[in-house]
Amino acid sequence: MILTASKISCWYSHISAVRQFIDRGNATSEDVAIFLEDDIDMEKDIEIRMRHVWTSLPPGWDIVLLGHCWSNESFYSELPSPRAVSPLYDLTTRIHPSYSPRCTHAYALSFSGARRLLQHLRYPPFAYSRALDQALSWLIESGRLRAFSVVPSVVIQRKVLSSDIFPGSGVGSAWREHLVDGVFGT
Repeated sequence: MILTASKISCWYSHISAVRQFIDRGNATSEDVAIFLEDDIDMEKDIEIRMRHVWTSLPPGWDIVLLGHCWSNESFYSELPSPRAVSPLYDLTTRIHPSYSPRCTHAYALSFSGARRLLQHLRYPPFAYSRALDQALSWLIESGRLRAFSVVPSVVIQRKVLSSDIFPGSGVGSAWREHLVDGVFGT
């Protein structure tokens, strides 16, 4: 695959952000970092939904996809846990083991997951070998990252401006997802 300058820059910016999370002087093994694309919208009640996510994750998780595309998370059964139901809307948030996600609208990394991800993303034969979301998907599919997805997504890309990653393609991929009550109304 020939990577464009935009795809390489995207890869590099994610590596840099993950490295900053790991290299902080006061980091602990309990720390979690959330990574967001610059054109996202999120559910207004995300705090309520995320409380459920954090308490329902099994020990040893690496990455939680808060928003992604092109995957069928129903491939795996949802985790057995009490469901978080929003008091504002008749919608339930579920957590599934990730199947084959693409896109990086938003994701959370555990400290150990960040270290594992950085090790893979910097490994010379793998580094910059494909688009970043495809690399994450491969790491998940191959079992190198223990990944979970929030269903339905609580963060989406707004796709209101032209894509930096796919210049000339309009607003990126054809994938569209909607929120129940997003901050920006998408």
